[in-house]
Amino acid sequence: MDSFFFEDDYESTKEEKFFSNVVGYEDIKKLLLRSIVGREPVHMLLTGPPSSSKTVFLLEMLRGLDDVYFVDAVGASGVGMVDHLFNNNIKYLLIDEIDKMKKNDQATLLNVMETGILSETKLGKTRQKRMKLWIFGTSNNVERLSRPIRSRFMQLYLEEYSYGEFVEIVRRLLKKRYHLDVHLAEKIAYAVWNTMKSKDIRDAINIAKLTESASDVDWLMDIQMKYAGKGVI
Repeated sequence: MDSFFFEDDYESTKEEKFFSNVVGYEDIKKLLLRSIVGREPVHMLLTGPPSSSKTVFLLEMLRGLDDVYFVDAVGASGVGMVDHLFNNNIKYLLIDEIDKMKKNDQATLLNVMETGILSETKLGKTRQKRMKLWIFGTSNNVERLSRPIRSRFMQLYLEEYSYGEFVEIVRRLLKKRYHLDVHLAEKIAYAVWNTMKSKDIRDAINIAKLTESASDVDWLMDIQMKYAGKGVI
């Protein structure tokens, strides 16, 4: 990754290839790549409604970068994240739904962003690690983030995508990741958007993991509709 050159034609080719599963947002792709290869960290926060490409950007970085760690803040513990950072040489920290992190975990990140030092105190003992860390986060509701940590990010607001954009994203992602036929990928996209009434790319990914044929999609949608809201799926 460190070998990028920013000549216009070359950079355009690189950014489209790197973020190949993201539809549109050419200017944001270019900006994120600039941050990724920069000598000093510029932390990026992608905000906007759930039905935008925020998470897809992080998944593309997870796929394309070395020394990277992905955290889903909904289910992850701050302790686990800190332990991983202490025990591994991580350069890029990707945090999906960073607004779901606890305040003390946000404070730990803020210290790294301000000082370049990861610090933790447990049972009266403090450990520290100096590190240069690039942080990329997503957030549906930035008001849940502390004002100091928000100020350390460059914030980029992504608009909700259209149905056509959703289908194109699902088609690209499922073809590349699971080698699904285009028609099958489009069927999954249609079912997630129109039957599940969801605009979340992760729902399409979960369906794809369980799908081998078009009939599987219909079966999975039947189960989803039968038990939706009843705590089964």
